[in-house]
Amino acid sequence: MMSKSIFIFLILLIPFVSSFGITPAQKIFDYSPGSEQTYSFDIINSENKRVNLVILPEGELKNNIALSQYYVTLTPDIGGVTIKYTIKIPTGLSPGPHYADIVVTEVPDPSPSSSATYVGAVIGIVTKVLIDVPYPGKYAQSALSISTTNDGKTAFVLPVVSKGKLDIARARAVIDIYTPLNEKVATLNTQEVPILAGERKEIAVEWDTSSIPSGRYLAIATLLYDESVLNLQSEFSVGKDTLDLKSVEVNDFSLGEIAKFEFLIENTLNSIAEDVYISMQVFNDDNDVMAEFKSATYEINAFSSKLLVAFWDTEGVRTGTYNAKAFINYGQTSTQKELTLDISDNDITVIGVGYVVSSASSRDSSLNTILVVVVIVLVLLNLTWFLVLRKKANKR
Repeated sequence: MMSKSIFIFLILLIPFVSSFGITPAQKIFDYSPGSEQTYSFDIINSENKRVNLVILPEGELKNNIALSQYYVTLTPDIGGVTIKYTIKIPTGLSPGPHYADIVVTEVPDPSPSSSATYVGAVIGIVTKVLIDVPYPGKYAQSALSISTTNDGKTAFVLPVVSKGKLDIARARAVIDIYTPLNEKVATLNTQEVPILAGERKEIAVEWDTSSIPSGRYLAIATLLYDESVLNLQSEFSVGKDTLDLKSVEVNDFSLGEIAKFEFLIENTLNSIAEDVYISMQVFNDDNDVMAEFKSATYEINAFSSKLLVAFWDTEGVRTGTYNAKAFINYGQTSTQKELTLDISDNDITVIGVGYVVSSASSRDSSLNTILVVVVIVLVLLNLTWFLVLRKKANKR
């Protein structure tokens, strides 16, 4: 009976997870053994509720992290709080990534029963701490990103990061495309580029799929860098997108503060889409990535739509127009949307290719509606007056 009560209590706690958010999602620290580095993250009271939060480090590096606060309470009049933390970089770490999770967990109001307070600690939101230790010699890490453009082409992009201490003189990729029956239908070759130690470069190639039958395909990429090889693969679709970005809204925005993006995603699959999240890149005038942020992961039921929420800290951003890319990620698939952000002091208008989605207020929409109604009424009045005059003229 007791276990059943605890289970019901846990279920009741699940909706509380979405009542707050964290930004940034991750911080990468330089590997400088023995040094201490300080950073911070923001907890956002996204639903303007009273929220009690416990903050604890977890994972491999948890004993190297000291927090400015371990417990906070947000109220409806507090939009968020900044938590500072210091990490002492340990010596003797092996090459590769080393993580810690700073877990922020919502708990009930303190009560005489301490056990009730900590039952909710199984659910939380995480900001990650990463120390990336370089590899000796030459070492490349990459991933295969596949997206379909609006002109009937499929783009294959491999962001390659040189994680070793030595430069990579030549890096290129060969991509073989297969049907679900394991029939090879194409072989693609990217350009060849050098990559300095610690540098990140993208190598890419496009495939014209305008005459390719719709369906699922498998891409197997072989990354060749100097004398080494890295194999990658990913499935993708040709034809109609299975997940579609229907609209984007940014409400109650003020430049310099944290913007809340709401992406409406439609699932046209006949099954649940799992592990769905959206990421966005914003580019400056030099076409360099100036900001990158993403949502949490969601499930979207078949033939349903869902709002995916992501946060962008606009501190230091100036008014103007910026190019952006939104990536709808689900499973091994990523769909890319080209967007433009028109940013003013109190508004972000999101312009898409072939359609417009924005944070325009309902006041603007109502004004447009009123103008349309007025024009229609005037036309009807003129038409009625014309018919009356014509009838009088005919009687004469």
